[in-house]
This record gives sequence, structure tokens and C-alpha cells, in this order.
Amino acid sequence: MHPAGRTADDLFLTNRILDGDEDAAAELFRTHVDALYEFVHFRLGGDRALVEDVVQDTMLVVLDRLRSFDGRSSLHTWICGIAKNKIRAHRRKRRPVLVEDLLEDADADIDAILAEVEREPLPDWVLERAETQELVGATLSSLPPDYRDILVEKYLDDRSVADIAKRLGKGHKAAESTLHRARLAFGKVFQLLAKRRGGLE
Repeated sequence: MHPAGRTADDLFLTNRILDGDEDAAAELFRTHVDALYEFVHFRLGGDRALVEDVVQDTMLVVLDRLRSFDGRSSLHTWICGIAKNKIRAHRRKRRPVLVEDLLEDADADIDAILAEVEREPLPDWVLERAETQELVGATLSSLPPDYRDILVEKYLDDRSVADIAKRLGKGHKAAESTLHRARLAFGKVFQLLAKRRGGLE
């Protein structure tokens, strides 16, 4: 889905929640919690209890501040912005580790990449330079949920574009377009993180 379409859907969903629609609140949680968990996990490491606490705290703030969501970004980006503040508060309390520092320092560049992703192609080989599972996971955690999901389905679950299109309720060309943008986003973010870590020449 085009970013503008996502934003319109996000505003519709948040308005339903503000109107007291409990099903919409459940949909918000169901749609965003997995991507949020990964986003937090790859910034805080393997402490599952801590990650779950940050996710829970983030979602509570999301519901409390929902009226302030104005659609200038996607709901996913807005939620992750709240999570970043929670993560920063935690990071001030302990010694940082490599990947979370990498992601923290790259957040602005990642946002810029996602904004530019439709305008600049990237060679296919970038996707194949996944030298560590950690970097791949960190990259996926930085992408919008629709990009992340379609990449997982295509390259990890080995599903065809036709099957993906059917699940999304899209035409074949529309699904291919989403996959193309997702590949570009993954490649550019992965390349950024790998270069900063010294893992990509």
C-alpha cells in the first residue's frame, strides 16, 4: 500500500478507537505489536522481560496519546517514536551494546531512507549480503510492518508473489510493487547498518 494510503487507514483506525470501538483497539494491537516487539528487541537485546515491559509501556502511552496522532507519519512510525523515547530512558541507565548503539545512531538516516525508497533503485546483491542474523533482524525491525511481512513471506517462507497478492487482497502488479519497495528499503537500511558496523565494503 502507498504510504498515503497507510496514513488514511491509520487515521480511520485511530478515529474508531477514539469513538470507543473496542474492535478497533484490538486491531491496533494485533496489527502493530509484533513489529513493535521486534523494533524494541533489536534495540535492547535478549532481555525478554525488559522488552515486554517496554512494549507494554509503549502501547499504554499510544492509547493515552492517541488524540495527538495527526497522520503526518504512519501509525507504525509514530508508535516507534514513542518506543524510542522509552528505549532512550532505559539506555541512560546501563552501558550500551553495539547493535542498539548502531540503531540509535542510524534512526534519522533510516527514516530518510524510507522516505526516499521509491526514487532510487539498489542492486539485488545487497539482500544477499546478510552476514549476520543480528543485522538482518535489526534491519527488518526498522521497516514498516507491510514491508517486513512481505519480505518474510517471500524470502523466508518462500511464498509466490501470487500467493502473497491473494493474502493481501491486491492484484499481482500491486503486490510486486510493494515487494519491490520493501526490497529497496531493506537493502538500503541493511547497507547503512553494515557499513557503520564495518561489515560491508
